[in-house]
Amino acid sequence: MATASTSMSRRIILSAGVVFQFAFFSLAAWSQEPGSVDFFENRIRPVLVEHCYECHSAESDDLGGSLLLDSSGGMTNGGDSGPAIVQGDPRASLLISAIRYESTEMPPQGQLPAKVIADFEQWISAGAIDPRDQPPAIAKTKPAINIESGKQFWAFRPIDAPAIPLASPPSETSATSASSERPRSCGSPIDCFLDEKLANAKIDASELAAPDVRLRRLCFDLTGLPPSIDLQQAWSEDPSPQHWIQIVDRLLSSIEFAEHWARHWMDLARYADSNGADFNATHHDAWRYRDYLVRSFADGRSIDEMIQQQIAGDLLPSSSDSQRWDNLVATTFLMLGTKMLSERDKDKLEMDVVDEQIDTVGRAFLGLTLGCARCHDHKFDPVPMRDYYALAGIFRSTQTLNGESQQYVSTWNKTPLPTSDKRKKALADHKQQQKSLEDSLKQLGKELAALKERITHRGIVIDDEEGKKSGQWKASTLFHTFVSKGYVHDNNGDKGKLSIQFSVRLPESGRYEIRLAGSPGSNRASQVPITIKDASGDHDLFVNQRTAAIDEIWNSLGEFQFNADQDAIVTIRNTNTDGYVIVDAIQFLQMDAASESADKAKTDPRISQAVEQKSKEREHVQAKIAELKKNPPEPLPLAMAPRDRSSDMIADCPIHIRGETANLGDRVPRGFLQVCSGGSATIASPRGSGRLELADWLTDPDNPLVARVFVNRVWMHLMGEGIVRTVDNFGVQGERPSHPELLDFLASDFLRGGWQVKPLIRSIVTTQAYQRSSALDSISNQIDPENRLLWRMHRRRLPAEAIRDTMLVAANQLDRTPRFEPMKGMGVLVSNNNSDSNSEIGSISQSCRTLYMPVVRGYVPALVTALDAADPDLLVGKRPTTNVPGQALVLINSPEIKQWSEATAKRICSDHSDFSLRIEAAYRCCFQRMPTAEDRELATDFFAGQQNSTLRWHAFIAAMFAATEFRLLD
Repeated sequence: MATASTSMSRRIILSAGVVFQFAFFSLAAWSQEPGSVDFFENRIRPVLVEHCYECHSAESDDLGGSLLLDSSGGMTNGGDSGPAIVQGDPRASLLISAIRYESTEMPPQGQLPAKVIADFEQWISAGAIDPRDQPPAIAKTKPAINIESGKQFWAFRPIDAPAIPLASPPSETSATSASSERPRSCGSPIDCFLDEKLANAKIDASELAAPDVRLRRLCFDLTGLPPSIDLQQAWSEDPSPQHWIQIVDRLLSSIEFAEHWARHWMDLARYADSNGADFNATHHDAWRYRDYLVRSFADGRSIDEMIQQQIAGDLLPSSSDSQRWDNLVATTFLMLGTKMLSERDKDKLEMDVVDEQIDTVGRAFLGLTLGCARCHDHKFDPVPMRDYYALAGIFRSTQTLNGESQQYVSTWNKTPLPTSDKRKKALADHKQQQKSLEDSLKQLGKELAALKERITHRGIVIDDEEGKKSGQWKASTLFHTFVSKGYVHDNNGDKGKLSIQFSVRLPESGRYEIRLAGSPGSNRASQVPITIKDASGDHDLFVNQRTAAIDEIWNSLGEFQFNADQDAIVTIRNTNTDGYVIVDAIQFLQMDAASESADKAKTDPRISQAVEQKSKEREHVQAKIAELKKNPPEPLPLAMAPRDRSSDMIADCPIHIRGETANLGDRVPRGFLQVCSGGSATIASPRGSGRLELADWLTDPDNPLVARVFVNRVWMHLMGEGIVRTVDNFGVQGERPSHPELLDFLASDFLRGGWQVKPLIRSIVTTQAYQRSSALDSISNQIDPENRLLWRMHRRRLPAEAIRDTMLVAANQLDRTPRFEPMKGMGVLVSNNNSDSNSEIGSISQSCRTLYMPVVRGYVPALVTALDAADPDLLVGKRPTTNVPGQALVLINSPEIKQWSEATAKRICSDHSDFSLRIEAAYRCCFQRMPTAEDRELATDFFAGQQNSTLRWHAFIAAMFAATEFRLLD
């Protein structure tokens, strides 16, 4: 018999052989020449078949753009826009520009990988060898959509309340069963519908699950958290139907229920705290929408009101600030989708946003895929292209994007939320105070710069601004060589009428050189008259401004003797001058008595003192500004909320032929889907964008889809599968309901009950069907292996959030306090705010419920990703469920989980000294049940005399966290 190690070795050898074989054939494929038939067959044809033939082949129900891609002739002949390929010239080939998303975007489901695009370019460059040499086939013409015929499909028929089946007597098989807990008759209308189907199929329902299994199921389904030890104990003492109902009501009224079911809705809303895509901009205010959902489920807000608020809350009336707040925040639903914010073609970006909103509303509320109707009539459902653009007119008349965060990068609309007058005043006062200080700082900076420039030029420098002017001198900065802020000139006019006089009291008596600054040039005056008054009287002289003798801008006027108790006066005139007279600054340089050298000229001590004083004033103002910024009042709250465009921008949308923004057809009046409308689907007189009418249409009790879709989602979350298993697709391509009468009963009862979710949930979890065991029965399993008739409960995986939160509960570290502003401190982008910001994004080490952790696109923690959390880029009606070894590896190797398992082990050992009680506590904590005799035996073997070993207990709890039972719900 082979040993375990031998078996493992064989598996490794087999795996190595598979890898070698894959590598061999991959190498062969990569070695093919682009001009070969093999290259086409292995690298081109499979892509065409998978991504293009659905819309561009002779078998297409609706040939896109009259283009056939299933033959060589079809590709070279082309369609409405011309030939798809030009042999030898990829740049001229429309197919290449389409798959590169440079013209149209094909395939519309997502851009092909860069390597595939490169293959097509190489293939065309090499001559586009194509063995499909048959002539292009004649494409089938799809008949026009018949709306009235479409209304006969089950999902589009009106919701009727069916009669509740009578309870069936037990079958002979069930009558002879020994179990006293096997249900004998339907205890609720839901059970009656289910039992009728089971009786017709001659299937006996499974027994009720064990009490601890039922309690665990209920608590996780309603709150996403395990039952407390106290609740486990109380239920074990009284597992009666009356006690069950009491527990149900208690859980439904808890905040944990609201948090858990808010997360379900967030999956549909593609919730995230960042944009993702090309420009991962921070959603600083998305958390308000998350809290709106929690508040709505906690307060029992009706689902129709929630839908109306999320579609058109900004347009709804409000009687209070709190209601206005919720109305605005709710519309964040429309804003949360990933957007290509750096798209430079803004018309295309706008229509891409509209498309994402239509797709989200269609799948979330109507259970229909509407996106493909952007380019052609829906291939399967009765949704013509005109209906798509009737909806597009509504959303295109709504402003989602507003302005840019930087050049070419669009940003979304932000709307102020209601706030108190006191808070508004505090913000206004703070803003005004900061502006006043910043203005003072700016002025001090200018003054300080001017003073420092005087030091730079040595001596005493007097700018033209300080001269006493006569006449109209013209200020200028045309030539960059000037002192301080600029200079003045006489504009070569008003000769004899202009003068500037500089007067200054020099700090010391002595001999000074006087210099005049001015930008030299050939059109300047060659003889500018200047009068200098020194200790001996007036001195007249002339200066040539066509050249500069010193440092490009300075001319020396000579050396003069001045007394400290007399003003030194320099007067410049434009009398009889033959060109422009320039006056920039006057400079006094005191000459050394011994050498009379200008190189040793002294700096005016009064300027140094003034610089010191101004610097102190500036530092004082800077400190006050820093203090203001350090302690600002709370900013005005904002919502990521859309708004209607201005009345001149609200309009019906034209059909975009093949979805192209530059290829427009007829305008379509704003409206809804015809197949779901009893009367006219066109909005006669839209109030603004039409979102109000859309919200009313969605929540109209006569709408056949919205209530059905919603109750089916609730059923899926509680029972493991929807009555319609394709919860996001009620169309022709979706699955048919397993119990159509039950679905309509639930939907009609839901509508009659005022769209209330808690009574709906209560009616389901109090049924016998909900409380059944998930154990397999061989006979029933042969008849209904997929359990479509619900003869047993579906075994399910816990959501990623519940798994993480349960570990925190076990470690006694779960902080149930809500968290606000998870992205506070982040900049415009989430990933480049500081050197280590990436390492902190999405960290699972926080102690809050997973609901309150930031959801950052591109940085979802490995733990929640491995456990199939919702992809924030997508609307996820039903999460994928996997049970793979990688999940156990993540649970074992995560450092945070190691810490939680260690904390759990320490707590159990601290609370209990007896080994048997510790084992019970571990099973209560991790599996929410008592250990069996087999469990106790395994535990005894595992500890093997090391019952007080901390390391052993840590390993034991870690193994329980990684166990399948921990993450599955029976």
